Amino acid sequence: MTIIEVFEKRIIKNGLSEEDFMEYEKLLKRVRGNFLRLQHCYTTAAHFPQKRSAEAIRLIEWGLEKYPDSWFPTYSAYYNMGLINENCGKYATAYEAYQKAADVLDEDKKPYRQTISGNLLWMLLHIDGFQYSEQLEKYYDLFAEIDDFQKAFINNEFRLAVAEIVIFSHKQMREKATASYKNAIELCKPNFVSRIQSVLDKHNMKDILRNTPECRAFLKTVRV
Repeated sequence: MTIIEVFEKRIIKNGLSEEDFMEYEKLLKRVRGNFLRLQHCYTTAAHFPQKRSAEAIRLIEWGLEKYPDSWFPTYSAYYNMGLINENCGKYATAYEAYQKAADVLDEDKKPYRQTISGNLLWMLLHIDGFQYSEQLEKYYDLFAEIDDFQKAFINNEFRLAVAEIVIFSHKQMREKATASYKNAIELCKPNFVSRIQSVLDKHNMKDILRNTPECRAFLKTVRV
Protein backbone atom coordinates (compact mmCIF):
# COMPACT_ATOMS: atom_id res chain seq x y z
CA MET A 1 0.00 0.00 0.00
CA THR A 2 1.37 3.41 -1.02
CA ILE A 3 1.71 6.40 1.32
CA ILE A 4 -1.24 8.15 -0.34
CA GLU A 5 -3.39 5.01 -0.04
CA VAL A 6 -2.58 4.78 3.67
CA PHE A 7 -3.55 8.43 4.08
CA GLU A 8 -6.83 8.00 2.18
CA LYS A 9 -7.72 4.92 4.17
CA ARG A 10 -7.13 6.86 7.39
CA ILE A 11 -9.31 9.85 6.49
CA ILE A 12 -12.08 7.52 5.31
CA LYS A 13 -12.00 5.80 8.68
CA ASN A 14 -11.26 8.71 11.04
CA GLY A 15 -12.47 11.85 9.29
CA LEU A 16 -10.95 14.85 7.56
CA SER A 17 -9.39 17.78 9.43
CA GLU A 18 -8.06 21.11 8.13
CA GLU A 19 -4.52 19.83 8.54
CA ASP A 20 -5.40 16.80 6.42
CA PHE A 21 -6.17 19.01 3.43
CA MET A 22 -2.64 20.43 3.58
CA GLU A 23 -1.13 16.97 3.88
CA TYR A 24 -3.29 15.64 1.05
CA GLU A 25 -2.17 18.49 -1.21
CA LYS A 26 1.45 17.57 -0.57
CA LEU A 27 0.79 13.91 -1.30
CA LEU A 28 -1.16 14.66 -4.47
CA LYS A 29 1.87 16.51 -5.87
CA ARG A 30 3.30 13.03 -6.39
CA VAL A 31 0.32 12.15 -8.60
CA ARG A 32 0.68 12.98 -12.28
CA GLY A 33 -1.74 15.63 -13.55
CA ASN A 34 -4.98 17.19 -12.34
CA PHE A 35 -7.04 14.45 -13.99
CA LEU A 36 -5.74 11.83 -11.55
CA ARG A 37 -5.53 14.23 -8.60
CA LEU A 38 -9.22 15.12 -8.89
CA GLN A 39 -10.00 11.45 -9.38
CA HIS A 40 -8.32 10.69 -6.06
CA CYS A 41 -10.56 13.27 -4.36
CA TYR A 42 -13.92 12.04 -5.60
CA THR A 43 -13.16 8.33 -5.39
CA THR A 44 -11.93 8.75 -1.81
CA ALA A 45 -14.97 10.86 -0.89
CA ALA A 46 -17.26 8.19 -2.29
CA HIS A 47 -16.03 5.79 0.41
CA PHE A 48 -16.75 8.09 3.34
CA PRO A 49 -19.47 6.78 5.69
CA GLN A 50 -22.83 8.50 5.36
CA LYS A 51 -22.50 10.16 8.76
CA ARG A 52 -19.58 12.16 7.36
CA SER A 53 -21.20 13.05 4.05
CA ALA A 54 -20.53 16.76 4.61
CA GLU A 55 -16.79 16.03 4.76
CA ALA A 56 -17.05 13.94 1.60
CA ILE A 57 -18.77 16.76 -0.26
CA ARG A 58 -16.21 19.27 0.96
CA LEU A 59 -13.38 17.04 -0.26
CA ILE A 60 -14.89 16.89 -3.76
CA GLU A 61 -15.45 20.65 -3.81
CA TRP A 62 -11.86 21.16 -2.68
CA GLY A 63 -10.66 18.87 -5.46
CA LEU A 64 -12.69 20.71 -8.08
CA GLU A 65 -11.21 24.03 -6.97
CA LYS A 66 -7.62 22.81 -6.64
CA TYR A 67 -7.42 20.51 -9.66
CA PRO A 68 -9.61 21.73 -12.53
CA ASP A 69 -9.35 19.49 -15.58
CA SER A 70 -11.22 18.11 -18.57
CA TRP A 71 -14.90 17.14 -18.78
CA PHE A 72 -14.62 13.55 -17.55
CA PRO A 73 -13.14 14.05 -14.05
CA THR A 74 -15.34 17.13 -13.62
CA TYR A 75 -18.44 15.16 -14.62
CA SER A 76 -17.41 12.30 -12.32
CA ALA A 77 -16.80 14.64 -9.40
CA TYR A 78 -20.25 16.22 -9.64
CA TYR A 79 -21.83 12.82 -10.29
CA ASN A 80 -20.33 11.42 -7.09
CA MET A 81 -21.40 14.55 -5.23
CA GLY A 82 -24.93 13.87 -6.43
CA LEU A 83 -24.81 10.24 -5.31
CA ILE A 84 -23.61 11.21 -1.83
CA ASN A 85 -26.41 13.73 -1.38
CA GLU A 86 -28.97 11.35 -2.85
CA ASN A 87 -28.00 8.62 -0.41
CA CYS A 88 -28.56 11.12 2.42
CA GLY A 89 -32.04 11.96 1.13
CA LYS A 90 -30.97 15.48 0.10
CA TYR A 91 -32.76 15.27 -3.22
CA ALA A 92 -32.74 18.95 -4.19
CA THR A 93 -29.02 19.26 -3.47
CA ALA A 94 -28.35 16.03 -5.36
CA TYR A 95 -30.39 17.36 -8.29
CA GLU A 96 -28.19 20.48 -8.41
CA ALA A 97 -25.03 18.36 -8.44
CA TYR A 98 -26.36 16.12 -11.22
CA GLN A 99 -27.28 19.24 -13.22
CA LYS A 100 -23.70 20.48 -12.89
CA ALA A 101 -22.49 17.09 -14.10
CA ALA A 102 -24.83 17.30 -17.09
CA ASP A 103 -23.69 20.85 -17.86
CA VAL A 104 -20.16 19.72 -18.72
CA LEU A 105 -21.37 17.22 -21.34
CA ASP A 106 -21.31 18.14 -25.02
CA GLU A 107 -23.83 16.76 -27.51
CA ASP A 108 -21.39 14.03 -28.58
CA LYS A 109 -21.40 12.57 -25.04
CA LYS A 110 -24.87 11.10 -25.48
CA PRO A 111 -24.33 7.89 -23.44
CA TYR A 112 -23.31 10.02 -20.45
CA ARG A 113 -26.23 12.40 -21.00
CA GLN A 114 -28.56 9.41 -21.04
CA THR A 115 -27.13 8.11 -17.79
CA ILE A 116 -27.31 11.42 -15.94
CA SER A 117 -30.87 11.98 -17.20
CA GLY A 118 -31.86 8.93 -15.16
CA ASN A 119 -30.43 10.49 -12.01
CA LEU A 120 -32.07 13.83 -12.76
CA LEU A 121 -35.39 12.10 -13.46
CA TRP A 122 -35.26 10.23 -10.15
CA MET A 123 -34.41 13.32 -8.14
CA LEU A 124 -37.08 15.43 -9.87
CA LEU A 125 -39.71 12.82 -9.06
CA HIS A 126 -38.80 13.10 -5.38
CA ILE A 127 -38.61 16.90 -5.39
CA ASP A 128 -41.99 17.26 -7.13
CA GLY A 129 -43.75 14.61 -5.07
CA PHE A 130 -44.06 12.24 -8.04
CA GLN A 131 -46.06 14.74 -10.06
CA TYR A 132 -45.89 15.21 -13.82
CA SER A 133 -43.86 17.99 -15.43
CA GLU A 134 -42.61 18.63 -18.95
CA GLN A 135 -39.05 18.52 -17.62
CA LEU A 136 -39.69 15.07 -16.18
CA GLU A 137 -40.85 13.85 -19.57
CA LYS A 138 -37.74 15.30 -21.25
CA TYR A 139 -35.52 13.39 -18.83
CA TYR A 140 -37.59 10.25 -19.39
CA ASP A 141 -37.35 10.47 -23.19
CA LEU A 142 -33.55 10.69 -23.04
CA PHE A 143 -33.14 8.06 -20.31
CA ALA A 144 -35.40 5.64 -22.21
CA GLU A 145 -32.87 5.63 -25.04
CA ILE A 146 -30.28 3.67 -23.03
CA ASP A 147 -29.44 0.32 -24.58
CA ASP A 148 -31.22 -2.89 -23.66
CA PHE A 149 -28.41 -4.12 -21.42
CA GLN A 150 -28.51 -0.96 -19.32
CA LYS A 151 -32.30 -1.12 -19.17
CA ALA A 152 -32.00 -4.60 -17.68
CA PHE A 153 -30.35 -3.23 -14.52
CA ILE A 154 -33.07 -3.34 -11.90
CA ASN A 155 -32.75 0.29 -10.79
CA ASN A 156 -32.90 1.61 -14.35
CA GLU A 157 -35.92 -0.55 -15.14
CA PHE A 158 -37.61 0.53 -11.90
CA ARG A 159 -37.01 4.25 -12.40
CA LEU A 160 -38.34 4.09 -15.94
CA ALA A 161 -41.43 2.23 -14.72
CA VAL A 162 -42.14 4.76 -11.95
CA ALA A 163 -41.71 7.67 -14.36
CA GLU A 164 -44.08 5.94 -16.78
CA ILE A 165 -46.75 5.65 -14.10
CA VAL A 166 -46.59 9.41 -13.58
CA ILE A 167 -46.41 10.32 -17.27
CA PHE A 168 -49.02 7.85 -18.54
CA SER A 169 -51.41 8.68 -15.71
CA HIS A 170 -51.10 12.37 -16.53
CA LYS A 171 -51.88 11.63 -20.18
CA GLN A 172 -54.80 9.37 -19.16
CA MET A 173 -53.17 6.37 -20.83
CA ARG A 174 -54.63 4.00 -18.28
CA GLU A 175 -53.56 0.66 -19.77
CA LYS A 176 -49.93 1.73 -20.11
CA ALA A 177 -49.94 3.25 -16.61
CA THR A 178 -51.35 -0.01 -15.21
CA ALA A 179 -48.70 -2.10 -16.99
CA SER A 180 -45.91 0.14 -15.67
CA TYR A 181 -47.35 -0.02 -12.16
CA LYS A 182 -47.47 -3.82 -12.25
CA ASN A 183 -43.88 -3.88 -13.48
CA ALA A 184 -42.74 -1.55 -10.68
CA ILE A 185 -44.47 -3.67 -8.05
CA GLU A 186 -42.92 -6.84 -9.47
CA LEU A 187 -39.47 -5.28 -9.32
CA CYS A 188 -40.04 -4.44 -5.64
CA LYS A 189 -40.59 -8.06 -4.62
CA PRO A 190 -37.83 -9.30 -2.26
CA ASN A 191 -37.27 -12.45 -4.31
CA PHE A 192 -37.13 -10.69 -7.69
CA VAL A 193 -34.04 -11.63 -9.70
CA SER A 194 -32.60 -9.08 -12.12
CA ARG A 195 -32.68 -10.02 -15.78
CA ILE A 196 -28.90 -9.68 -15.95
CA GLN A 197 -28.03 -11.32 -12.63
CA SER A 198 -26.59 -14.39 -14.36
CA VAL A 199 -24.14 -12.10 -16.17
CA LEU A 200 -23.27 -10.21 -13.00
CA ASP A 201 -22.71 -13.47 -11.11
CA LYS A 202 -19.57 -13.98 -13.18
CA HIS A 203 -18.20 -10.77 -11.64
CA ASN A 204 -19.48 -11.45 -8.09
CA MET A 205 -21.91 -8.54 -8.35
CA LYS A 206 -25.48 -8.31 -7.07
CA ASP A 207 -28.11 -6.23 -8.83
CA ILE A 208 -30.21 -4.88 -5.93
CA LEU A 209 -33.10 -2.43 -6.04
CA ARG A 210 -32.44 0.85 -4.21
CA ASN A 211 -35.92 2.15 -3.48
CA THR A 212 -36.77 5.09 -1.22
CA PRO A 213 -39.41 5.66 1.49
CA GLU A 214 -40.89 8.42 -0.66
CA CYS A 215 -41.30 6.16 -3.66
CA ARG A 216 -42.78 3.33 -1.59
CA ALA A 217 -45.32 5.79 -0.20
CA PHE A 218 -46.16 7.01 -3.70
CA LEU A 219 -46.74 3.49 -5.04
CA LYS A 220 -49.22 2.85 -2.23
CA THR A 221 -51.32 5.78 -3.47
CA VAL A 222 -51.41 4.72 -7.12
CA ARG A 223 -54.85 3.82 -8.47
CA VAL A 224 -54.68 2.61 -12.04
